[in-house]
Amino acid sequence: MRFRIYQITYQRPFFLLSLLIFSFSYFAESIEVLDLQIQSQYEDIKLIPGRILPTNISELAFEIPGKVATVNSDLGDFVEKGKILAKLDDSEINANFMKAEANLMLAQLELSRFEDLKENSFISPQDFDKANAKFLVAKSEFELNKVKLSQTFIKAPYDGFVQQRYVDVGTIINPGITIFDFVDSSNVEAHVSIPGNDLNGLNLGSEYEFEINDKSHFASFSRIAPMTIGGSSNRLGIFEFSEFISPGSVGYLKYRNTINKSGAWVPLQALSESNQGLWNLFVLEKLNDGYKVLKEIVELHHVEDEYAYISGTISNGDQVVVGGALRVIEGQFLK
Repeated sequence: MRFRIYQITYQRPFFLLSLLIFSFSYFAESIEVLDLQIQSQYEDIKLIPGRILPTNISELAFEIPGKVATVNSDLGDFVEKGKILAKLDDSEINANFMKAEANLMLAQLELSRFEDLKENSFISPQDFDKANAKFLVAKSEFELNKVKLSQTFIKAPYDGFVQQRYVDVGTIINPGITIFDFVDSSNVEAHVSIPGNDLNGLNLGSEYEFEINDKSHFASFSRIAPMTIGGSSNRLGIFEFSEFISPGSVGYLKYRNTINKSGAWVPLQALSESNQGLWNLFVLEKLNDGYKVLKEIVELHHVEDEYAYISGTISNGDQVVVGGALRVIEGQFLK
């Protein structure tokens, strides 16, 4: 039986495969043979899911009671830092503010006159102290009403989005009742539950790849939560992105773990099941007048796509039959 040999080499993500194709004159199909390449290690890639969350999430509320007069923003709106989101009816507080402002001006004028009289000894020190105290009281009332007036509106604490709105115009509210959920629009982070055994392979401050909506993004490993999650050995890792990604998305951390194990990559179709969890691999032994099919016993360590990383009674340069037991049998002679 005569055959012709064609060698094809192509690149996989983490290993190089070379195929030798044997075309037999007796058959329409051909036998593909892999030129085995032994390596000292392989990468085990895990996709660990995590939730994308904004770095800052704020529950915004009024600090004083009142009736909502205006609502300037709604669900999903982008708001710049310092812009007013909502406002209370401030008619009463504004009136008190104006009254306090007038009292402060009168107390300041009176204190100025008393300062002149004191220099000429026309009033007693006690009368001057009373005028000074009256001024300080008026000033504190003015500052108090100024603060209350500022509490009649809610401002955006930073550039961000309104994630939720809870009240409408005309609503009577109490202090501390959440009016808006507000999220940061500049930074997001991923919260990932990482198995304890995998933490040793991650370095704080390093960047790692995430797969989000079929796209690759990179984030810096910033910190680890001090406690475990639900009593398990997992730890919560926080990764910070330099770009904005829609909060609520699910991101997958591509965790690459280097396993120091001598072996080789072969197509899955080259393997057939053996006993006690081991696998059969068929290789060709070069003879003077052809090839003989031999069976090797191997152990499977890792599967990626359509390929497997194996170890066992194999050597560098072995010619592996890609089709395995579907194409050849042990002891078969090819020429």
